[in-house]
Amino acid sequence: MIPRFLILFITSLNLLVSNTPTNWTVEKGTNSDNGRIFSLLSNKSTNEERITSERVRGELKIYCDGKGLRLIINWGEFANLAMGNVYYYMHNYGLWEQDWRMSNNGEISYAPDPLLLLMQLITTDSLAIGIKPKYSNEIRYYFNNNGLSDILKANQNIFGDYSQLIIEIFNDKNLPDKYKLRSMLSNYISKEADLRSLRVSLFDNDRFFFRPIWYKSKLNASHHTDSGDDKIIYYNRWLKKKGTLFTEKDVRVAYMFTKKPRIIAYQDINHVEVKGNTITGYRIHINNRYITRFHKTDKDKIEQIRRFIINRSAQYNSG
Repeated sequence: MIPRFLILFITSLNLLVSNTPTNWTVEKGTNSDNGRIFSLLSNKSTNEERITSERVRGELKIYCDGKGLRLIINWGEFANLAMGNVYYYMHNYGLWEQDWRMSNNGEISYAPDPLLLLMQLITTDSLAIGIKPKYSNEIRYYFNNNGLSDILKANQNIFGDYSQLIIEIFNDKNLPDKYKLRSMLSNYISKEADLRSLRVSLFDNDRFFFRPIWYKSKLNASHHTDSGDDKIIYYNRWLKKKGTLFTEKDVRVAYMFTKKPRIIAYQDINHVEVKGNTITGYRIHINNRYITRFHKTDKDKIEQIRRFIINRSAQYNSG
């Protein structure tokens, strides 16, 4: 059964966003701290919330300076310290709830997955987003996303390290409609949303590292990868030298007392099974062969890893 608050949330989204003109603005300049040229895309909410004694609109901002990409929400008042529990809804992607980092003054939330959220925004018409402040009433804002894809098409090169994905999307002269965009991005969005769910689930497990770029040279040596390999998840079993690495293309396991890792490409995976118990640890078997073991990890978390491998295999073979 859908919770009552969610029904009101979605209903309000449809009422407030339909037939509302877009509010996107584009600002360009130079960052005084690092000298990089930046672009700032801003959009005001279609509704107002009463903040203390006045009514204000929320702001959705997308900032990129060629290296860093940030997607932020300005709530208009203090919402929380350090981390804030943010929930949002987009048609076709459903409801998602996650902790977002807060600014020092507690008024701004930073999306932990800005590129994923940006790709979802350009394939939907609207965004409903809310937060439950620590000392006041809940704040909800509704945004019209129309026009965002036009802005991205006209400013493809401003996204630096992210530009290649955006250029591939808008390589035609004619701007793709949202249905075509959603089809083009479905594989990317599905993979990144899957990874996001796994990262949230394993947040408290200090043996798992996501996008482990800070010791890539060790992984290159121990797991026989190169600098161009996209390393997604690493399970550290011993001294960051022995463990299980999930890349964009395969699973790589470096065992104790062996020099070469075992490598299994996602496209070659037909069957994944979980075996073991809480005492000895749970094991992942791929194609009926033992591959790796995860200590101090609950079975339900290992089941999520199993589904992650299965989904990667299916997406790789379908793409």
